[in-house]
Amino acid sequence: MNQLIATLVAFLCIPVLLHLKVKLSHTIAVTAGILAVLSGIGLPAVGQVATGVFTHAPSRDTILTVLLVSVVGGAMKHYGVLDRIVTSILALVSSKRTVLVIIPGLIGTLIIPGGAILSAPFVDEIGADAGLAPARRAAVNLVFRHVAMILFPFSSTILLIRSSLPHINIYWVLLLTLIFLFLALTVAYFLYLKNIPSEPVTEAHQTVHRAVHLRHLFLDTAPIYVPVLINAATGLPFYMTMLVSIGIVYLQSNRHRFFQVLWKSASWDTVLIIIAVLVMKDIILQMDSLLMLFDAIFAASNSSLSVMGVFMATSLFFGFITGNINAPLAVTLPMLIRISTDMTMVQLHIFAYFLLISAFLGYYFSPLHLCQTFTLKMMKVTTGQLYREYRLYAPATVLILMVTTLSLLTLTR
Repeated sequence: MNQLIATLVAFLCIPVLLHLKVKLSHTIAVTAGILAVLSGIGLPAVGQVATGVFTHAPSRDTILTVLLVSVVGGAMKHYGVLDRIVTSILALVSSKRTVLVIIPGLIGTLIIPGGAILSAPFVDEIGADAGLAPARRAAVNLVFRHVAMILFPFSSTILLIRSSLPHINIYWVLLLTLIFLFLALTVAYFLYLKNIPSEPVTEAHQTVHRAVHLRHLFLDTAPIYVPVLINAATGLPFYMTMLVSIGIVYLQSNRHRFFQVLWKSASWDTVLIIIAVLVMKDIILQMDSLLMLFDAIFAASNSSLSVMGVFMATSLFFGFITGNINAPLAVTLPMLIRISTDMTMVQLHIFAYFLLISAFLGYYFSPLHLCQTFTLKMMKVTTGQLYREYRLYAPATVLILMVTTLSLLTLTR
C-alpha cells in the first residue's frame, strides 16, 4: 500500500508543477525523481534502472527515434517543406470538409512541439469560411490533429509500447487502432463537419496542374512515409530509417546551414520526457509490493470486462491529471506485463491496443493537454465551450473502445 501511495503522490505532483509553470519535460523528470525516492526500491536498483534505459536496446532505440523524429519534423518546418505540403493539399482538394480533415492530420504526422499551433491557423481560417463556430473549429483541429499520435509507428507513444512489449507486432496493434479511428472519426465527421455545405471547385482548382501538385505532395511527404515503409519491409530500427528521412530533407532543402538546423530542430524536451517515462515504468516494475497489489486486483477480477475496467480507470485517471499520454502508460504497461504470462499473444495485442487508446482518451480530454491549451488560446475559446462540443464525442469514443475490445476478445476465444 505504501508503494501505491508513493506512486499517487509522485503523479499528483504533475498538475501542481504545471500550475506553477514548470516546463512539462522538467515536470515529468522531477516526477520520475520523486517516484525513485519514494518507491523504496533502493539506490542501487534506481541506478540500474537509470542506466538500463540507455543500455537496453528497445529503450535506447526509442530514445534515438524520438530524437531523430523531432529533428526531421523541425527541419521540414524550417526549410518550408510543410508549407509546400499545405499548398499542394489546397491545390488538389476542393472540399472544405476534406481540407479540414487532411491538414491537421498531416501536420500531426510531423510530431513536433507546437504542432497544434501550426495547424490551428489553417483550421481557423477555413472553418470560419465554412461557417463553423470557434469552439467547433477548435474541436476539429484537436480531433484530427491527434490521429498520428496513436497511428504512426514512430510516435513516442507507439515507440514506448513497442519497447515495453518487444515481443508483440506493433503493426497488429496499429491495425486495431485503425478500426477505432475509423469509427471515432466517423462520429466526429457527423458531429462537426457533415453540415458544411459542399462547394464547387474554385477557379484556382480548375486551372492548376493537378499532376504537378500531386507529384510535389508525393515527394514532400517522403520523409514521413519512407521510414515506415523501410521498417515494415526490413525490420530495421526506426532510428536507422529516420536517417534516410534526414537525407531526403537534405535533398529537398537549400542546404543552408543544414547541420546547424538539424541541431536546433532537436526537441530535447521531448527526449527528456520519454527518458523520464521509461525510468518511471522500470521503477514501477521493481516495486514488488505494488506489483503484488496489481496481482491481487487482477486475481479478484473474474472477467475480461473487470480487467478492462481496472485498466480504463487507471489510464483515464493518470492521463487526466497529467495531461500526458505516456504518463499513464508508465503505470499500466507494468500492470499488463505482470499478467501477460496468462494471456495468448492475440490477447496481449488486444490489451496493448486497449491501453493505448485508454491512455490517449485520458490525455486527450484533460484540461492540462497542451495542444488544447494552444488551440483554445489562438481561437479565443474557453474550456467549457470546447467541452460542450465534446458532450457526445467523449462518451462515443469510450463506447467504441469498450465495444471493439470486447468484440475482439470474444472473436478470438
